[in-house]
Amino acid sequence: MPSRAEQRVTLRDVATAAGVSTATVTRTLQNSPRVEPDTRRRVMEQVRRLGYSPNPIARDLRYGRREAAVGLVTAGFTNLFQAGVASGAERELRRADLQLIIGSTDDTPEREPELARAMIDRRVSALLMMPDGDHRDFLAPEHTYGTPVVLVGRPAAGLAADVVMTDDDQAVQQATEHLIGLGHRRIAALVGRLDNFRSAQRLIGHRAALAQHRLPDAPDLTVGGLTTPEQARDALTRLLRAPSPPTAVLGLNLGISTGILIERLAGHHTFAFIGLDESELSKGLGVSAVVRDPQEVGRQAARLAIDRIADPDRPPRTVTVPSTLIHRGTGEAKPAGPSGHFA
Repeated sequence: MPSRAEQRVTLRDVATAAGVSTATVTRTLQNSPRVEPDTRRRVMEQVRRLGYSPNPIARDLRYGRREAAVGLVTAGFTNLFQAGVASGAERELRRADLQLIIGSTDDTPEREPELARAMIDRRVSALLMMPDGDHRDFLAPEHTYGTPVVLVGRPAAGLAADVVMTDDDQAVQQATEHLIGLGHRRIAALVGRLDNFRSAQRLIGHRAALAQHRLPDAPDLTVGGLTTPEQARDALTRLLRAPSPPTAVLGLNLGISTGILIERLAGHHTFAFIGLDESELSKGLGVSAVVRDPQEVGRQAARLAIDRIADPDRPPRTVTVPSTLIHRGTGEAKPAGPSGHFA
């Protein structure tokens, strides 16, 4: 059964609970002097009990009014990539005299429907979604009241919407092929949640490179479910202590890459290392990386939203922003010794 949050309380629900007509509820909310004090008290008691809030869409649809703003639902504000997307989107929207309103799920995918609904109720002109959860029904047209939706980072099965993506699979495949070309045969891949679209996309690229060079996809060299730098560092420590340790490591998100970098420096290891995304620290320390351009992703998402606002009936588009493998040194180390392992 849907929760109370998912069952939107209507004016009729309040009227039924208070034993009055919907017109009386409307007059009460408008502070009409025609409503008797006892009736007003009874109606407002049910408004509070049921958690009713007037729907701006129902109020404004006949006027066709929308806010001169675009909403962005993101997982959080500490992720550098997501912050870059927001910055790029804001700059592009500003050129079109649109404001950006940002809401964070605080890394809780279950909050995505709640935030999307809040944005829609504010009558935003479009909604940018950077989804982590797999539930997408709340973005179906019957729930968005005509609000254009642009998906940032991943598509949604069964939902015809504009999408902006990065070609993580191609770039990670290129990174793996680079390591193979240097002579590495034991290449570890450390990733986030295995049920996450982006993690799966990156592993597809890694495995495609292994298959192309007829190298086995060793299960012991793939570690998933890593969500913090500390977890990545612990996982890497275990891999390096194994009888047949990796000679090269891929860190397939920024948090994982940070944990790998810390262990590489603290443990004085010299394995080849390619991260994904970058910070000023990783650039300064010469970390080779698959680099995405979050500003461009945000700009393209905003552009799709602006175009969709101008032409609601045009076919959905998917824009792919290329990722780039940047060589800085850590990914150029060759395996040492006849065993292929580092000394």
